[in-house]
Amino acid sequence: MILLMLITLIMQTACYPDKAPKTNQLLNTLSHNLRREVIHYFENFESKNTATVEDLSTHIARRVPGVDQEQVSLELTHNHLPMLESNGWAEYDSRMRRVRYRGHNSADDLLAELAEMLSEEPYSAYSD
Repeated sequence: MILLMLITLIMQTACYPDKAPKTNQLLNTLSHNLRREVIHYFENFESKNTATVEDLSTHIARRVPGVDQEQVSLELTHNHLPMLESNGWAEYDSRMRRVRYRGHNSADDLLAELAEMLSEEPYSAYSD
């Protein structure tokens, strides 16, 4: 849902070169299905905003046909969780293999910020 909203916002507005780096970072964060699955897990299933890598990889392997839980775990630990952390969506403790999700409370703010970056009009989730 977040990605669909972003695409709609981008298609409705012009992009200015000075706003491109922040826009690229946000879109890059949401561009891979495993990162979106992590966000989906926390947004829809985990109320405590913390999980183990094993919890995440098990959940993703059940949801996504044809993926191996061990491969998902490897990809999460070496690529996707560090990227989510570096972009401010999560905290990842590699020693404990635990993730604390922070994007839940900021997703709406990020969408509003993106909409304002791409437009001269203030963003409203309730606008036409």
